[in-house]
Amino acid sequence: MKVGVIYESTRGRTKAMAEAICEGVTAAGAECEIIDAKEFSGTTGFCALAIGSSTRMKRVLPMVKRILSELPDLKGLPAAGYGSYGWSGEAPDEIDSKLKELNAEIVIEQPIKAKDYPGESVLEECRNLGTTLAEKCS
Repeated sequence: MKVGVIYESTRGRTKAMAEAICEGVTAAGAECEIIDAKEFSGTTGFCALAIGSSTRMKRVLPMVKRILSELPDLKGLPAAGYGSYGWSGEAPDEIDSKLKELNAEIVIEQPIKAKDYPGESVLEECRNLGTTLAEKCS
């Protein structure tokens, strides 16, 4: 079992957040798989998920939107939303809301957001999220 960290990024900012989440997962002793949203093929084999998207035109990017629309009931699977933005930052909230609708166990109070490129404090939040997700898998 491993943690799946899915992302869609336009400028590498959300990808950097995904990488930091996986750093936290592996530091906690669990296996992590970073998945570009266009390569996502389902939740089988994952004990937890983090789903991230940049915000574009106040929305989640198209591939993550597709994933969210096709996910089955998550039946308590530990999960969280995250993402970067330039102006408004709605995508992480939209992801979080959809994960709740799908009955995921949301493991953090608020989705992690980074304005522009994530600074060290946001990357540390991402690593902490990875640790939390790893702990939920054991």
